[in-house]
Amino acid sequence: MAAPTAPGRLLVDLAKAFALSEFYPLTHPTHTQAVGNLSQALLSTGEYFQIRLTPGGVLVGGALAPRSAHVDRLSARLAEHNVGSIILRHDVGSESLGRFLSAVTLPARVVRAAGGLGAALEAAGASRVSIDGVWVHAGAAYAAVDAGFQVSGLQDAGIQLWSAHDMYEQVRDSAVRVESEDTEELRRLMREGSDGGRLTVVNRLEFLAQYFLTHGMTDRGIALVQDLRRDAEEMRGRDPVTRSMVMLAIHRVSTRAVIEELVQRLGKARTEEERTGLRSTLLHVGADTVTPLVRELVAATDVSARRAYRDALVALDHVGVALLEDMIGDERWFVVRNMVGILGEIRSADAVEHFRRTIEHADARVRRETILALAKIGGEEAVPLLAKGLNDRDPSLRGAAALGLGLTKLTVAVGPLLNRLPQETDGEAVVEIVRALGRVGDPRAVPLLAERASGGGFFSRIPTAIRVEAVRALGEIGGEAARAVLQRLLRDRNGDVREAVFKVLSAD
Repeated sequence: MAAPTAPGRLLVDLAKAFALSEFYPLTHPTHTQAVGNLSQALLSTGEYFQIRLTPGGVLVGGALAPRSAHVDRLSARLAEHNVGSIILRHDVGSESLGRFLSAVTLPARVVRAAGGLGAALEAAGASRVSIDGVWVHAGAAYAAVDAGFQVSGLQDAGIQLWSAHDMYEQVRDSAVRVESEDTEELRRLMREGSDGGRLTVVNRLEFLAQYFLTHGMTDRGIALVQDLRRDAEEMRGRDPVTRSMVMLAIHRVSTRAVIEELVQRLGKARTEEERTGLRSTLLHVGADTVTPLVRELVAATDVSARRAYRDALVALDHVGVALLEDMIGDERWFVVRNMVGILGEIRSADAVEHFRRTIEHADARVRRETILALAKIGGEEAVPLLAKGLNDRDPSLRGAAALGLGLTKLTVAVGPLLNRLPQETDGEAVVEIVRALGRVGDPRAVPLLAERASGGGFFSRIPTAIRVEAVRALGEIGGEAARAVLQRLLRDRNGDVREAVFKVLSAD
């Protein structure tokens, strides 16, 4: 497709400015900038800009204009006003141009009541605009221009300045319109309306959210942001174009203050439904939410708030990994514990290197979180660190490390487990080591497990719980050697052991 001509680009920009005028007040910065840029572009051409509506499309600069949703919308509105052609002088000025666009946005019935678009423009104070060959006069200050565009009395022409009262009325009218806007109807139009109108509706919803949030109506603003997030979720895979527009609107509205408000509300939420909704909204906003979430997680004293912040960071997946890894070096044990826990739930393999420090942390709670994280991440890289945990001074952590090694189901985990088993003195830790050897299923463990299952000597009786667990582990390993041990144990004097052996052999 060929690039549009200069007049074609001007028409597209005019149509976009019209789309903004349908909702934004003339004093809104977005609208002001768009109209100002357009007026400067027109002035730089030094030529009158003419638009003509024909059955075959819009003619501009003597050629057929490029098609776009905005151009189609503008031409449709002009057709509603029974307008066939428009001429804008190159020096139309931003104020007159803004008033022209605002008048075009009026409903057709209002324009008809005013006597047509030309009369409406005169009433609005627009000038340097021609409607169907008739130039609009905004009072006596503007001289008539003949059909050949010969200008007379230009020295008397100029742009009228708004009075303070005019600006007050414009802002007041805009506020009344915004505060009474039916957001549910706008959202319905966004989901079900025509392709050409959806961008306009999204712009209106975005402006509404911005207006609410900047005028103290925080609850309404946050509620609308939440609604837009729900709409974006609903459109996933069904309407990617509109969804992308909604996502961009959410990002533009989500200033630092908005993100912090969402994070604060997440910590105070008391129902899972509310937490899920806020977490999803933060996820849609993305990486900018990581720092506020981490800050609040560190400061939180409420358990449910900490859980909510942690879940949100996990949902963000690898977006905040770099920041979380940096905070592993924090001096506060609870900060390190939280960061390690999140990295474990994310299953960030990149974080394993940082766990070399935390597996030897002075605080047992950090070491425990590290062992749990390594167990979730798994893989060969986790095995050496979990093996360190097998030698922890806290017996409960030794048991947790054995559990982690067993969950890897890797043969490289057998060596550390076999080395630790003869040294272990804590009964619960022994049970976990025996279970881990069974999960791994390596035949090298059969001799040591046979010793534990047999009950030991007269002066070193092995507790029944450990013997039963060893029987089960032998059953998991299987093979002729393990089966031979189990067959001998069928004659054991301990009824619990015999019952465990019978169940294992029956399962085979």
